[in-house]
Amino acid sequence: MSGRAPEPRDHAAPNDPRPGRRAARRRSSCALLLALPCVAAAGPWKGEAGAGLLATGGNSQTESLNAKLLLDYLHPQWKNRFTATAVNSGDDQRRTAERYSAANQFDYDFGQRNYGFATLEWEKDLFGGYRERTSEVIGYGRHVLTGPVHTLDLEIGAGARQTEEQGTGVEDDDVIGRLRGTYIRRLSDTSALAQSLKVDTGASNTSAEAITELKLSVIGRLFATLSFTVRHNTDVPAATEKTDTVTAVNLSLAFGGP
Repeated sequence: MSGRAPEPRDHAAPNDPRPGRRAARRRSSCALLLALPCVAAAGPWKGEAGAGLLATGGNSQTESLNAKLLLDYLHPQWKNRFTATAVNSGDDQRRTAERYSAANQFDYDFGQRNYGFATLEWEKDLFGGYRERTSEVIGYGRHVLTGPVHTLDLEIGAGARQTEEQGTGVEDDDVIGRLRGTYIRRLSDTSALAQSLKVDTGASNTSAEAITELKLSVIGRLFATLSFTVRHNTDVPAATEKTDTVTAVNLSLAFGGP
């Protein structure tokens, strides 16, 4: 990642009258995120697990680790998707990046192309524009393209966002609107290109995340993933960059499903 501020201490804002309640709410959200994918244990589910590691030694000692987990529970009328990611990198002097995220989205179809959704997301970034953020969003989605080569889903929704500022620990509650699009282009029987864009806008900040991902089959259920992620926040603390980027190369394994 680029333009990182020094790692702050993890503390509550001194002027926040409800630090205990806010912390308890964040812990409850994280516990719910971990519990939701368990419903897939006894039904039609599938998933992916991947990791990438880069390490150097000798005159320069660095290491970078990234991991991703995806679980889908599939039903003829609804779907539940859980995702979790982790990025950690540094050298022999200090950490330079450390970020974790988890999200769970429930989609319910009420037609061949239309669906409603409810999503819960949690993010923690020790070097980014914010330290911790939780979002709860409900809305409407449409399967715009459903062909064998091209698929496109568009979503619009509204909800709430709780953010802890980097460095100061100041917390902010916000009402947000969301726009998201996900496009997948099947290049061949063994490769696919995916592009997603998510924008959350509120009174205190507008955040955007764009992810480009290329999947290449290696053998059987084993595949390689190359991804490039751009995250932008309009309102960040001083001496912190508004835009972060992550480039990752992972080896992943698909499991479950047919």
